[in-house]
Formats: sequence, C-alpha cells, structure tokens
Amino acid sequence: MNELGDAAAVVEGGSSGGGLRGSSEEASREFVEDIVVVHEGGGVVHFLLIAYAPGDSGNAAGYVFRRPVGSDESAENILATNDTLRELWCSPQGHVWATSSTGLVWTSAPVPWVDTMPPDLEFDTPEGDVTWRHTALPAQAHNRGRPNPAAVWGTSDDDVHIATFGGVLYHWNGRDWSQFHPGIGAPIGAIRGRAANDVYAAGYNSTLLHFDGTGWTRIADPDGPDAADLLAGIAFDADGEVYVAGRSRGGRILRGSAQRGFSVAVRDRVGAIGVAFVEGRLFCAAGKGGVVELTARGPKTLRDDIAAWSIAEGEGRVYVTETPGEAAYSELDLATGQWHRRYY
Repeated sequence: MNELGDAAAVVEGGSSGGGLRGSSEEASREFVEDIVVVHEGGGVVHFLLIAYAPGDSGNAAGYVFRRPVGSDESAENILATNDTLRELWCSPQGHVWATSSTGLVWTSAPVPWVDTMPPDLEFDTPEGDVTWRHTALPAQAHNRGRPNPAAVWGTSDDDVHIATFGGVLYHWNGRDWSQFHPGIGAPIGAIRGRAANDVYAAGYNSTLLHFDGTGWTRIADPDGPDAADLLAGIAFDADGEVYVAGRSRGGRILRGSAQRGFSVAVRDRVGAIGVAFVEGRLFCAAGKGGVVELTARGPKTLRDDIAAWSIAEGEGRVYVTETPGEAAYSELDLATGQWHRRYY
C-alpha cells in the first residue's frame, strides 16, 4: 500500500469529517479503510477509498486513486479530503466526478464553478497534478433540505445526473443545476443510461424512473408497488435491453425498457445489490452471497468467499468491491477467467 503521508484521512470529528491523519501504518491501527467504488474508462481505473474510525463510517474521509487497467502497481492518490466522499464516476472526456454525503460535488473537469469552501473542509492533491473544483448542490426545492447524493452518471462533463437519498434527481447541463422531485419520498440509489435521452434511475419503494432528455417519468413495477422493495442496480446489454437488480422480494432481476415496460426475468434466486453486463454475460454483486453470473441454466456462483457490495463493468473485465473492511477490490479478467485482488 501507498504511504499516504500528508494526504491522509480524518482523525477528529466535524461536519465534513475533521482533520487529516498521518501514515497508512497509523491508519491500520486506528482506522477502517474501504474501497467503495471502482470505475474503468480510457484505459485507466479510478477508485474511491474511504477511511474512518471504527463504528463511525458516517464521518469518513475520502481518497480518489487511479492506475492503468490491469496493473497492480501502486495507485496514484489524486485527491485526499476530509469530505465524506461516497460516489464516483468518470466522464468520457476522462474527468472524475465525485459526490459526498455533505452535498458537495467534486470534479476534475473544467467547469465554471465558483468554489465555496466550507470552514472545516480540507483537501490535498498528493499526486497526479490534478486540478479539482467543488460546489454545493442547491437545496432541495420541495423542503429546502440539504441533498445527500447517492449515485452519479452522465454522458459528458456537460450532462451529469445525480440521484439522492432524499429522492431528488439533479442535472448539470454545463451551465447550471436543475432538479426534479417525483414525490415518491424514497431514496434513489442507482442512476445510469445509454444516451442523454435514455437514462434510468432506481431505488426504494419499487422506484424505477426514466429520463427521455426532457423529463422523468415513472415506470410500473411488474409485481406492483411495495414500500419495502429496493431496486439497486442497472445494466444494459448490446441489444438495448435494460436489467434492474431487485434486492428484496426474495431477489429479482427485472428486464425490459421504458418503451415496452418491464417483466421479471429472474425471481427468488439472487438478492443482487448491483448488476454488470460485459461481453454478453450478466454478473451480480450479491452481498454476502458473493458474485453470481446469470446463465441460461440459472444463477451460477463465481465467488462465495467475498462479500460483494458493488460491481462495475470494464473492457473485458468485471470489478467488485468487497466492503466493509477491505481496502481492496477484486477484478475478473474474462479472457483468462482469473481473479486478481488489487490493493492501493
């Protein structure tokens, strides 16, 4: 692992997480470290690591790292902050977008933001010579509450969507932010699309929404609404089919589109937190159930020795985070069938 040195995590409390800590050796004794998001794009893997005192993950510090695809060399630490970073996405232009539970958005893209530095916010760029900008999302219009981002995705640095635990969807168009509140009153924890006019969002209370480039509309759940239901992941195949992971109701995978509606493709077999579609194969992160591939013969467990908490697609690769308590992610090379565990 890298010596983080001055680019370290938090040791004291505060609304943005407190001060920066010392070396990784100290962290191993006093802090928990989790890699929570991995994103591949343009031959580079970016990942988000959080560090926190045991039992205090809500007050975690955040670090963004990068390394070449397929490499096990030490990753570059391109952002270290006491802000509670939680989500990460990389634009096709190669810029990083990250969000925090404090309602801040960070990016390396050349956006026209005027940074407003919270009094207790600290950050550093230890390696990589990356310039970061940050801004606070506007207050939620329906209740003036502070947004808590839960997912981020876009088609470019001028077309970025953010979903929140408050059920509000934000959109950055390159000039300003707009927001939409569907009135569902439930967290929206997944957002992903194929084009600027074809974006899906999913969350609690059987929430499944579609954006057509103009506005959001709700899509009916094929099993009907359920206040306890959680839709938690979105993936697309090469033929335009959309797959949505259902964590509850015994575990479901929905399949369809906004135009045709959705049906239940897999039922009572996989309680998936996330899904990924790579080279004609559909993979699921199933929490303590490990990593599962959905095949024509039914679900096939690929790994049952890890707790898989998120899954992401790459070029011929699948990335799985193993939180909580793991400062590593696992990478499946589909060409060789080999798994690699990557540390920072």
